[in-house]
Amino acid sequence: MVTDDETPVAAGETGGQGDELAGGRAPPDADSPADLDAIVSGALTVLVRAEPQDLYLPKLAPSDQERVDSFAKRGRAAATLQSYKSDWDLFIAWCLERRYRPLPASPATVAAFLSELATTGFAPAAEQRTKTGKLRAPRAPRKLSRSTIERRLAAIVFAHRMAKVEPPTSQPGASDLGLVMGGIRRTKAGEEKRKKRAADGDTLRDMLRSITGDDLRAHRDRALLAIGMGGAFRRSELVAITVAQVTRDPDGLTVRVKSSKTDQYGEGQGVAVLDGPRLEPVRHYEAWLVIAGITEGPVFRKLTPQGRLTDKPMSTKGVALVVKAAAAAAGYPAEAFSGHSLRAGFLTEAGRQNANLFKMREHSRHASIDMVAEYVRDTERYRDHAGKGSM
Repeated sequence: MVTDDETPVAAGETGGQGDELAGGRAPPDADSPADLDAIVSGALTVLVRAEPQDLYLPKLAPSDQERVDSFAKRGRAAATLQSYKSDWDLFIAWCLERRYRPLPASPATVAAFLSELATTGFAPAAEQRTKTGKLRAPRAPRKLSRSTIERRLAAIVFAHRMAKVEPPTSQPGASDLGLVMGGIRRTKAGEEKRKKRAADGDTLRDMLRSITGDDLRAHRDRALLAIGMGGAFRRSELVAITVAQVTRDPDGLTVRVKSSKTDQYGEGQGVAVLDGPRLEPVRHYEAWLVIAGITEGPVFRKLTPQGRLTDKPMSTKGVALVVKAAAAAAGYPAEAFSGHSLRAGFLTEAGRQNANLFKMREHSRHASIDMVAEYVRDTERYRDHAGKGSM
């Protein structure tokens, strides 16, 4: 007779071998390969024990669950989680306007959301406010790129998993959602990427010269641009720099980057910011620290609208605003530039100067040499052109 708490097994399976594993067999020698049959048999003896099921908790204890959730959240970079939060808030707003359930969301609901992003885009009708409570200016919807739509989907899936509900990508009907995403990828495949302009050596020199004055904001912005381009820093890396991470060297500055997009586990890397007479990153950096009186903590800090120094680091969006403002002041179209223009500017200039591709990758900390090669190809498009002399 088999009770509800027992699992039937074939005759002989619970005999000598099972009892021996449960009780007294010595573990295999450390130098010998693991005995898979013994492991499986040992696991089965646990299943066939006739113990009341109420001896076991139906789910994790609160303290265990809290610890698991804490590490699960750390499985994504802070910048990724921030992007996911914005994406999830947008999805909720879309669902509320159409009276669809956002959690758990059906594959059909998510497919409708993503297809709208691909065609016309979506902007919430409700008033949007900043973190400080200020009313945001209404934004017109615009269709999104393939990569942004894929990130929106990833955010929705992540939110479902963190809420311990079945994500739409594995619910019944998920195949239809997959077909919609496939159609979006094919439709977007022919769209040209909108690359922002690189702030190369000449451009950045003009931008630095356009920042006049001797106040805190002028000093900070000049240092931000010069260090950002000289170190080929990502915006997230730039705003995370602290005084303790910077060392003065005879030839420039060494900035210790603790973690980055391609160094998620914080092994760290030293980035050499070479000094030079055209951009003078060292002079701008030291002048900023002196006038601001900064001796520890974040290097590039937020300023109040009145120009007063705060203890908080700049945001990545703040970096982009500084780049755009300096570009406009130098006579360039602000919309053609972004925070990435500093990093792209270093690689573009290095490629123009025939720098070694592997040294460029080492400095920029790209995961792939192919990504660095893209910048070189852009600068060499007309160099040694096949039509030279015949056109």
